[in-house]
Amino acid sequence: MNTTAKLGGLGAVIALLLAEVPGQYALYVSVFVLACGAASAMIPPPHAGSRWAVAYQVMAAIGLNVGWAENHFKPGQSGVRVPLPDKPAAKQAVADAGIAVLDRRGRPEPPAS
Repeated sequence: MNTTAKLGGLGAVIALLLAEVPGQYALYVSVFVLACGAASAMIPPPHAGSRWAVAYQVMAAIGLNVGWAENHFKPGQSGVRVPLPDKPAAKQAVADAGIAVLDRRGRPEPPAS
C-alpha cells in the first residue's frame, strides 16, 4: 500500500471520528489531539522495555505521530542520520561493526553481497 493511500485512509478515519463528536466538544477534542502531538514531540520516547512504552505509543498515535513523523516511536530501534549519498557507506560501516541493519519492518536485512 502506498503512502498516499495510507494518508488518505488516515484522513478519512480522522474526519469520521471527529464527525461523531458533538459540536460543543469538538474544540476540546481538537486541543487534546494537538496536546498529545506536542507532548510526544517534546518528551523523549522511553526505552523499548519500559512500562511507559505503551502509554507513549498511545499518546503518539492520538497526536497523529505516525508514518514519516519525525518522532514516530519504534520500540527498540534507533535512527542514524546521514546524508543520503552516504547511506550505502553508513549501512556498510554498521554491518562491518557487527550490528544488524533493519529494514522498514524492523527485521534484519540480508547481508549485501
